[in-house]
Amino acid sequence: MKKRTVIYARFSSHTQTEQSIEGQLRECYDYAKRQNLTVVGEYIDIALTGTTDKRPQFLKMIDDSKKKTFDYVLVYQLDRFARNRYDSANYKAKLKKNGVRVLSAKENITEDASGILIEGVLESMAEYYSAELSQKVKRGIKESLTKGYFIGGNCLFGYDIVDKHWSVNPTEAEIVRDMFARYKSGEKAKNIVDRLNTQGIHNKSGAAFTVNSFAKIIRNSKYAGIVINNGETYENVVPAIVDKATYEACNRIMDNQRHKQKTVQEHSEYVLSGKLFCGNCGTLMTAEDGTSHRVRSITTTSVLIVRRTRSNATRATSQKRSSKTSSLKIRSNTS
Repeated sequence: MKKRTVIYARFSSHTQTEQSIEGQLRECYDYAKRQNLTVVGEYIDIALTGTTDKRPQFLKMIDDSKKKTFDYVLVYQLDRFARNRYDSANYKAKLKKNGVRVLSAKENITEDASGILIEGVLESMAEYYSAELSQKVKRGIKESLTKGYFIGGNCLFGYDIVDKHWSVNPTEAEIVRDMFARYKSGEKAKNIVDRLNTQGIHNKSGAAFTVNSFAKIIRNSKYAGIVINNGETYENVVPAIVDKATYEACNRIMDNQRHKQKTVQEHSEYVLSGKLFCGNCGTLMTAEDGTSHRVRSITTTSVLIVRRTRSNATRATSQKRSSKTSSLKIRSNTS
């Protein structure tokens, strides 16, 4: 009776392609044919590194081994299975518990004592290669940043990439400065976003601005000419659009706003707490619970009465009605 095997394949970066997967599968199928093995399934992870176990298909394969539907896991090389000796030993132990062994199509590893030694050496080499590659990548990024090069990723609104360098887009930069200036002067983020969208101004991807995309701009230190990578700060990579004082002031405002919202949420029992603002003055509205039949004191024109029925359904009304249910009075903080 033929032994059953599944094939696990992966490629880990943008420098590798689907052809890498096809090559791995071809070698594995050739090996299975030579060894008289029946391939009963494939597990493929795309653009995921072997230094981590956060690989969906890999974890599914480990879990499926409990079903006892295959006897081997066949990989192109052992580094496709894992590049970390701890993970390799851990998951091989789990497979062994379920009666499954790992095979390599390109590495001749016997099942005797010498095979254990060779397998350990190969795994150590794979981990060394991974660590060395990581060091080289970090060193390359550091060198590129030191020279002021663009190292990849999305270009920000307000900039263009010209000859592998960040360059200020004059038209977009003026819009960015206006966003920072308005926010620093106290204008609400939503009002700024609404103004941009009304004027037909879109972000780099052509989509409308949102409060979230606005916050990302305010939070991004690149607009102040600061790039932080791997714990090091570079100020020669991205030309600043706003000065550091403006950037820091806007971030303090945003920090305070987040703290205020969090405080309101932590001490609130109402669904709309921290989310309801006065339509006239724009200030945050607060709630008071009571059981009286009428609202006795109103100190602002912005008043909303929400009645809570016994079925917990809520509805808004501008009329005073006598009822045994409790009423909720919401008023502006400016009262």
